[in-house]
Amino acid sequence: MINIEPAKKNGMGKLIDVDLANLVSKRILEICALTELSLDRLAIFTGVSYSTLRSISKASLSISLDSFARLCSPFKIALSDFFDPQKVLSIDCKNLEELSLFKKESSPLRKQQRDIISKKLLKKGVNAVLKHERDFLAQMIYATEYFSVARTVEQMSADFETMHQIVISPGRLSIMLKKYVGQEILEKKIIPKAERKQTDKSRPYLYSKKG
Repeated sequence: MINIEPAKKNGMGKLIDVDLANLVSKRILEICALTELSLDRLAIFTGVSYSTLRSISKASLSISLDSFARLCSPFKIALSDFFDPQKVLSIDCKNLEELSLFKKESSPLRKQQRDIISKKLLKKGVNAVLKHERDFLAQMIYATEYFSVARTVEQMSADFETMHQIVISPGRLSIMLKKYVGQEILEKKIIPKAERKQTDKSRPYLYSKKG
């Protein structure tokens, strides 16, 4: 964990915690401005909780290196650039496929279209719904960078409902993901006990693209 707490500069004038806190707060606002994402949508897209981002933006929080990686990786920001106070961040949004998909899929019009599709699928029966879920997961694995970041099935279930308005239970996702783990397209790693959250107890695994 990187502890960010209010502090003063030392006699040498070196960067210490208060400077780091202010820098990280500035970076969050920069990322929001460059990507045109609100803080809550940034939380959904990166997998860093909204409460964590809100605290970071107020320049006071203990934050893990994993959270920094989650913030930087989707936007192809080098950690060295993120922590360089002289560096002006730049994000090539047009060439970030996952970001473009996220913005498109989370628009009000797309939600309305998906609601119509869902009603049609339900009329066709359970098999049509299950096939739609399988096709959706395959698209997320093969056509996006979503699985470039390791996630639990609970995170996936929440993300898919929020980002794409498709409800797939964690249990159902676990079953479908077995195929891709078996084919070595995805890898499944157990979460160390010390790092598990309350929601991870029944399925303490992270899934991500192999290699």
